Amino acid sequence: MNLYWVYNLPNWQFGLLAISFFVGIACLGLIFLRKFITKRIIPQAHNDVVSFFMAGLGAIYGITLGLIAVGAWENFNDVDNKCSLEAAAASALYRDVSGIPGTFGDSLRTQIATYVKNTIESDWPKQQQGEVPNGKNDNLDLFLVLLERHQPTNESQRLLLSTTFNEYNRLNELRQLRLSAVTQSLPSAIWQMIFFGAFLNIVITWFFVTDKFRVHLLMTAMFAALLGALVFLVAAMDNPFRGEFCVGSDAFELVLKAMIGKG
Repeated sequence: MNLYWVYNLPNWQFGLLAISFFVGIACLGLIFLRKFITKRIIPQAHNDVVSFFMAGLGAIYGITLGLIAVGAWENFNDVDNKCSLEAAAASALYRDVSGIPGTFGDSLRTQIATYVKNTIESDWPKQQQGEVPNGKNDNLDLFLVLLERHQPTNESQRLLLSTTFNEYNRLNELRQLRLSAVTQSLPSAIWQMIFFGAFLNIVITWFFVTDKFRVHLLMTAMFAALLGALVFLVAAMDNPFRGEFCVGSDAFELVLKAMIGKG
């Protein structure tokens, strides 16, 4: 079942949905199983045993979920940094060709500026929907064709041309890394483990025996709410380009403003 529609929700709705899902399961399970458990379990020694298992299982699950959250955050930051580097590479390439005079240099700068603009207006909306933009880019292709026609007349221009080719290749490389990151997410096996571990932790709370049902229900709901919030945190960072909390096009917008100002 495709659950990517949750990324179309505002963060507060996404988080509330995740918390409500876990709290609902926890409370319903407790309501239906409480009578069964209290009739068949001796209260005094039983809670000590449940506490022992809950502490062990909670520690294992907490460490595992924490490592997954850290990994998701590092991946999010890595994608964000690569996008910033791509924008910086486009800016450097624009600056390099600024040394080429005349309409020929203007044409090269126009292709780079158009590339940045299309990245913001075309690529980013697709990425936010989980779609990988076309791997071929007409502006970069045309830029290369024009650049290959350039005939330097002195050593300084030949050195500039070599630097420009290197920067062009770097921009292409960073673009491909961005495109490959569009579909990056945690494997389904990890998500299955996350939900299975959360379910086991919730189930253990049902086996506590208390005199006041409302107190038990409240504590179970709070525990489940925390699990839901943690799972939401991982999910929000899992797809770097999706959702309200995502890698934005800010770096490209800054570069484009600078290019327009220079133009």
